[in-house]
Amino acid sequence: MTTSSHPARTAVTRLSRLIATALLTTTLGACMSSPGGGKYDGKDDPLPVKSQQESLDWARQIIAHVAQAAGARINEEPEIFGFTPCTGRNGEHAPDGRYTLDYGVHADVPDDQQNDVLRKVRDLLTGEGLKVTEYREIPGGNPSAQPIAAFSARHPDSRYVMDVDSTEGHHRMSLAVRTPCLIPPSESSSSSSSPSPTAAGS
Repeated sequence: MTTSSHPARTAVTRLSRLIATALLTTTLGACMSSPGGGKYDGKDDPLPVKSQQESLDWARQIIAHVAQAAGARINEEPEIFGFTPCTGRNGEHAPDGRYTLDYGVHADVPDDQQNDVLRKVRDLLTGEGLKVTEYREIPGGNPSAQPIAAFSARHPDSRYVMDVDSTEGHHRMSLAVRTPCLIPPSESSSSSSSPSPTAAGS
């Protein structure tokens, strides 16, 4: 798991919430597919199949897509990501390696532009089918005011979740995504179809 050295408290709160829960998969229509490759909306449906590297690559792409569309420049702080085993209702774990991914970065955004970034993210993602579950602008555009800017949306079919928030410091926002429960390819299929993944970035 990779973490930034000195994240602002607000970003830590949001990203910690990502690590603690398991929901997320966005679709980008024709330009990008969801981490599971399609719809997953029934409790008895098979889980989307994705290797950890594939889901991490997808998360990086979706975050870059959202940041570019919103005009938010991802900064040089280390990306934050973690893979968490899926847990059943009674705390049980399946032996097939199913997992969720939580991924986040920080972007440099002037305080007086953060509401505009939030609006662009909202318009982009609702246009791509996500449903907004939280939306809060900085009151009057004043970065010292409370509450801070916050946005969260969930795709109803793919079930991925996207969060964008201002942080407690100035000129900085966090962008994060979390996947639903994914299942890695079986050892036989992964070994026959592709070379073994490297350990880099784990």
